[in-house]
Amino acid sequence: MRRTWAVLAGSLLASACLAPPPPIVVDTPFGEVRARNEVSAAEVAELLERLLPEVRAILPGSQDRSIDVWVQKELSVYLFHRRPESVRGFTLLEDEFEAKRIHLQEGGQSPWYLSHELVHALIGPSWSPLPGILEEGLGDVVAERLNPEYENHIRSHRLLNASAFTGGLALDVLYRLPSPDQPRSDWPTERVRTALHFADPVEPGTLERLLVTPRGELHEHWADIPETFYGISWLIMSRMVERVGLEGVHELCLEARSKGLELVPIAWIAEAADIDFSRLDPEFLASCFDRTTLQTALYLQPDPFSAVLLDAMKPLRERLPTFRRVFRTATPVLRLPDGSEVPLSYYIGPLYAAMREGWTPVQ
Repeated sequence: MRRTWAVLAGSLLASACLAPPPPIVVDTPFGEVRARNEVSAAEVAELLERLLPEVRAILPGSQDRSIDVWVQKELSVYLFHRRPESVRGFTLLEDEFEAKRIHLQEGGQSPWYLSHELVHALIGPSWSPLPGILEEGLGDVVAERLNPEYENHIRSHRLLNASAFTGGLALDVLYRLPSPDQPRSDWPTERVRTALHFADPVEPGTLERLLVTPRGELHEHWADIPETFYGISWLIMSRMVERVGLEGVHELCLEARSKGLELVPIAWIAEAADIDFSRLDPEFLASCFDRTTLQTALYLQPDPFSAVLLDAMKPLRERLPTFRRVFRTATPVLRLPDGSEVPLSYYIGPLYAAMREGWTPVQ
């Protein structure tokens, strides 16, 4: 009897601590959307009506079902348990492949976040051999496909996240070094190899652990998944999809199941993604960028780029005491391994501001 009352009391306490449902409700053919105001509820309801059928159409092995969405200012299931600020949405599960509802943060890039969460909500049991972390990359890859306006942002953001697994990002900085005794056409070009770091490196063996962890155990080992994990997950999954397609990735899961394997083996993943996991280094990460994604990265993370550029351009700082004419005089560029270059022009506003603030003459 005491145990019965204890269980009942615990249940009542948990119910009392549940975050209340947002008050405004919009019904759609694919589920109910709740939000704090009518505008937010209507916007997400419109997105749900567009995106749910599209996710179901391109994701093999998806479930034919509906899903409710709660749009919240602060993401939570319980009143006193807030999610980290980096989390923009999550899917609440009743069972491994039975989603109860999606929680979506108010504002921000809702098409990206909702597409990602719909993958979690609609994915079917045939995907169970996929390592849990790769489902996160799958969500971002599907979001790219369905929201091309966010493609460069997603790719750049996740590549920068992945740098924790590669030891940073290697780039060449090239600039002209003014020489008062020579005509401008004869000024020498300085070339400096730089290493940029956007996150603390992960512990050795972390990726291998991630790739042998089923989806049902992922949050047992990592309660809140770091953004760096999302980065490497997207990098692996995007390369797999580029080479074998979504159908091909699903086929790997079906093949693993047919062979009685709990998870798709790491060797299969490496082959499909064309990645040597023992050689994830700054040069490899640089090869994953193109000119457009690097331009976007400069906007997303201007401070790390500014720090290495200020160091690389130290000889220039000895000759130009003020920053006002540096870009125009030295015409600096960042060069990728494929030879493409990104000029550091005035249009890169955040980077320009960060470098101007840090530009001090070298004594």
